[in-house]
Amino acid sequence: MARVLVVTASGERPLHDLAKDLAKAGLTVREVLDEVGSIIGTAEEEAERKIRKVRGVADVSRDAAIDIGPPGSSETW
Repeated sequence: MARVLVVTASGERPLHDLAKDLAKAGLTVREVLDEVGSIIGTAEEEAERKIRKVRGVADVSRDAAIDIGPPGSSETW
């Protein structure tokens, strides 16, 4: 099952070069966020281990939905 991943770059190489190597490692790149140095994509669990080893990757996190509730509500989750 594919998971949505947020990859944080270390900044040691150009983000678009990193995105190409992540794609070779199994990440289907959805967005390259130059402003924050992150790449969002999907990958199977087996590929996630390879993605973590790509030169220039500082962190890999699984994306999680966040719901802050409607305005004025005390319930946020």
